[in-house]
Amino acid sequence: MENLKLVIDGRTLEDYERTYFRLHSKATKKPIENPYHPLMNQWMIMKRPMMNALKQKWSDFIVWFINKQGYSNLLIEKCKMKFTTYYKTNRRHDVDATTPKFILDGFAKSGFIIDDDSKHLTSLTLECYVDSDNPRTEIEITNIILKEN
Repeated sequence: MENLKLVIDGRTLEDYERTYFRLHSKATKKPIENPYHPLMNQWMIMKRPMMNALKQKWSDFIVWFINKQGYSNLLIEKCKMKFTTYYKTNRRHDVDATTPKFILDGFAKSGFIIDDDSKHLTSLTLECYVDSDNPRTEIEITNIILKEN
C-alpha cells in the first residue's frame, strides 16, 4: 500500500449523525459540528470535563469513520500525513491551531495506525483554505509501511 486519501465532509457527518442518533435516541445536539477538527485555541481553554467530552465525541466519530472506510486494524507502522482543511468562512485561521489531535488519537484507537508518536507518524503537514460550498478535511497518508504479521 503506497498512499491513502480520506475525506471528512458534510455527507460524512450526515451519515454519522444517522448512526449516532439511532444509538443515542435522547440526544438532540449534533455530535460533530463541522467536517474539520476543532481549533486548538477553542478546546485548550475548555474546562477538563468539556474537553474530555469533545475528545470522546471525536474519538467515537473517527473510529466509526475508519471502520466505515474498511481500515480498522490496518496497523500502519510508519507513514506521513498531510491534513488539508477547507473552512466554510474566510475568517482568519492560524495553521498551527488546526492541529488534529483528536483525529490522530481516533486513528490510533481504531487500529488504523499503531500510534501517533514520532516513531510511527514521521511527518505531519497542515494546510488551510476556504471552500464555503464544501468545507471538509482531506487527509493524505503517504509512505505507508504496514505492520508485518
